[in-house]
Amino acid sequence: MIEGLNELVGLSQLDSQLAVLEAERAGIPEKRAASAQERETCETRLAAASEIVAEAELAQRRCETDAQDKEALLAKLESQQHQVKTNEAYSALLAEMEQAREAISRAETGVLEAMEAIESAGNELAALEEQIRAVTERLDSEEKAWDERESELDSEITSLRQRREEQLGALDGELAARYERVASRRSPAVAVITGEICLGCRVGIPPQSFIEILTGEALVSCNHCHRILIHRDQLTAAKA
Repeated sequence: MIEGLNELVGLSQLDSQLAVLEAERAGIPEKRAASAQERETCETRLAAASEIVAEAELAQRRCETDAQDKEALLAKLESQQHQVKTNEAYSALLAEMEQAREAISRAETGVLEAMEAIESAGNELAALEEQIRAVTERLDSEEKAWDERESELDSEITSLRQRREEQLGALDGELAARYERVASRRSPAVAVITGEICLGCRVGIPPQSFIEILTGEALVSCNHCHRILIHRDQLTAAKA
């Protein structure tokens, strides 16, 4: 019976654990990038909403200025009523005064519309700020958790890698080299079987190969996935 089968299976299990932890560790930067993108989206939405409020405030100031200008013009025109000499000039003055009054009315309407727009945009901005505050708190919490988990993973991965080196070094040199060749292409590198099917790729094991596995005189690899095949009974025997 080949020695080191239990250690070989243990090493394969250790590599599987490492693969899971390393995959989780590798996924954290992507999560951070998604978080940064979500923050950027929030900032963009907030800037757009703030811009709408600013535009409405600017529109109000413009209408107020226009109303003041037209009121000054109307006052000037009214002061000229007693200076005109002809009916034609008086009629033209009255028409110009009416145009000024209409412009004042439009400007005042614009001020009211701008004030309504400011109120509406301001309410939307306040609601958005509340939403973004909640999102920011969530992202802060998630990022803190990722930082903590990243530190935990680094520690666990370092510990498992050290154990791996120790377990690999304890194996026979030829056995260790063969395992490394398979592990570089397949995970897990070892398939513990109970029947004539490779549990790594679900492909049937040729009868002759299965007999060789049961005799335990040499390591047999799957013809399809090249995983090292070990029968569970061999592990029980090795433990015994």
